[in-house]
Amino acid sequence: MQNDFGSADGDRLPEPERWKVLGNRPLYSSPWIGLDLVKVVPPGREPYEHHVARVADAVGVVLRHPDRGVLLLHRYRFITDTSGFEIPAGALDEDEGVEDAAAREVLEETGWTVRDMSRMLVCNPSDGVSDQRFHFVLATADEQTGEPVDAYESSARVWFRPDELSSLLRDGKVPGALTSVALLHALHFGML
Repeated sequence: MQNDFGSADGDRLPEPERWKVLGNRPLYSSPWIGLDLVKVVPPGREPYEHHVARVADAVGVVLRHPDRGVLLLHRYRFITDTSGFEIPAGALDEDEGVEDAAAREVLEETGWTVRDMSRMLVCNPSDGVSDQRFHFVLATADEQTGEPVDAYESSARVWFRPDELSSLLRDGKVPGALTSVALLHALHFGML
């Protein structure tokens, strides 16, 4: 293993050796999640079977308003038994574009339409066990058309000034990785 310091673009790193995939055996499948057993051969190792969760890609939207700030949803998540603030987010429907999914999720979860959408980044939230990708979009709130269709998904919708977001993150009030990554990215690169 090389311990040299590299540049920010990684141009001094050697090309990683790809793992060989020998086969894939589906164990479970539903419209929301799949579980496969994938036979792989890591470089210099014996083959073994690795569990892979198959999860649809998701979109998360940092929704900003010039006068109100950034809109976050206060939600309870029964799986982790946690509550905290989240950006509007959800799975991409089959054959749905990222921007279309972003606009749909914001409208369903907040009642707002959006404009001026731009993609921020794409990342893998748990690439050791899942093939899901998070697509992050920055959008401007355009018009509030009414109550959200999916109002049951959150207990409150709260606008925060950009200078309040760091405190929410620091104080553990944003427990989900999707929202943490999106807000940290937007704050770090001066998008808010």
